[in-house]
Amino acid sequence: MKITYNLTLDDILNSSGGKLVIAGDTTSPIVFNEIFTDSRKEFSKYSIFIALKGKTFNGESFVDAVFKNGASCAVVSWSFLEDYDISDYPDKIIIAVDDTVDAYGKIARMYLGKFNIGKKIAITGSCGKTTTKDMVYKILAEKYGSTAVLKNLYNFNNLIGIPQTILELNINHEFLILEIGTNKKGEIKKLAEIISPDIGAIINIGKSHLLEFKNIEGVLEEKLALALALKGNPYLILNADDELLNKKYKMMPGINFLSFGLEKKKSADIACSNIEYEKDCVRLAIEFKGKSYSANVKFKGNHLISDFLCALLIGYLCGVDIDLSIKALENFVLPDGRMRVVNNASIEYVLINDTYNSNPDSLKAALSSMNTNYADKKKILVLGDMLELGDSSEVEHFNAGQEAAKIADYIFYKGDYFNNVKDGLLKAGFDTNKLFLFDDKDIFKEKFLELDKKGSVVLIKGSREMRLEEYFNLDI
Repeated sequence: MKITYNLTLDDILNSSGGKLVIAGDTTSPIVFNEIFTDSRKEFSKYSIFIALKGKTFNGESFVDAVFKNGASCAVVSWSFLEDYDISDYPDKIIIAVDDTVDAYGKIARMYLGKFNIGKKIAITGSCGKTTTKDMVYKILAEKYGSTAVLKNLYNFNNLIGIPQTILELNINHEFLILEIGTNKKGEIKKLAEIISPDIGAIINIGKSHLLEFKNIEGVLEEKLALALALKGNPYLILNADDELLNKKYKMMPGINFLSFGLEKKKSADIACSNIEYEKDCVRLAIEFKGKSYSANVKFKGNHLISDFLCALLIGYLCGVDIDLSIKALENFVLPDGRMRVVNNASIEYVLINDTYNSNPDSLKAALSSMNTNYADKKKILVLGDMLELGDSSEVEHFNAGQEAAKIADYIFYKGDYFNNVKDGLLKAGFDTNKLFLFDDKDIFKEKFLELDKKGSVVLIKGSREMRLEEYFNLDI
């Protein structure tokens, strides 16, 4: 992609820690205005190709092609020098690094330092990151204009997506909002060090990626790495309803804290004193710094209200009054795949798309929201496995069955943990004649079409790899 500020060869070498193994010739550019990682994109000779390597991809396979198509510089790993004959590229610039993904992040960190960003915001948590980020974007864009605010798109929240977003900065940007995720120990630390945020937010600590983090305390430790990277006179925003976060934050000196919660008695800085669920909206009474505010929002579910409160605090720290932030979010539309009601006049039931991901906490929240908001409707669950739970997988799927049994009238299930879910349902007294296992679209459509769904609400939820949205021809 084109970048705002030109970078010199020394900029790249010094930031990445790389070594120049081929210096090109006198006709090669020494100033670059473009960095790209996708060999299929268009690029000029004033570009640098970062040959990213991962479990399922190897950008070094395309170095030859990008050089032949005119690129002048590539950043590669040291193993590239062993696997390829670099003498084929005497007029090119090749920089070798220990890890190209790590180098990409370091280059992005250097590039970010060239901008005078008013506030750099990093948001993490086991669920709700994207929703909160989009809410904050809506608040800041409403006051300062959309051209002043940059956020990462979709789920570009990892060691590749964050640098990619940073490289999109231009001189008009005053705010940078980044959700940061993790599925590997140390990832939050690396991402936070790239960003050096002024404002950090930890929305919640849940049972996510337990295959890597082992238990919820491991998740907490990973998320709290964000606090260590906060710079200057920073603020960390925490969920007062999360017991683990409440216990830990008092042990972190040198940081300003603000908290949000659904119960004022837990001493949250901003809290809902009253929540009223109505047919088409939710009415909220909010307290902050001794003042009361009323809000009327379209999204439903206590976990989404928590995201809303977190976004209000971030907006406040960025100079937006609470009442203005509330107004900006009155008609906020949830991101695809996150408790989003599908508008389709041709169906006679309410369809809720929550297929972006699933873990024990987000499933429990979705079921609670469904039960609260659609108490009078028949409830049909289309569920899939919750992945990356490690040794906890069987017990968590058993627990999921017990939770689902509390509200479900019918359940469709896809995944390897069907028997564990079934055992949980049986334990809770669920009629398993109303439970259907499916593993392809034809089987699902046959059973689903047979069911009388008039006047019902259907929730679709599973981990990303289950791709349940495809069974309903939905986008995410």
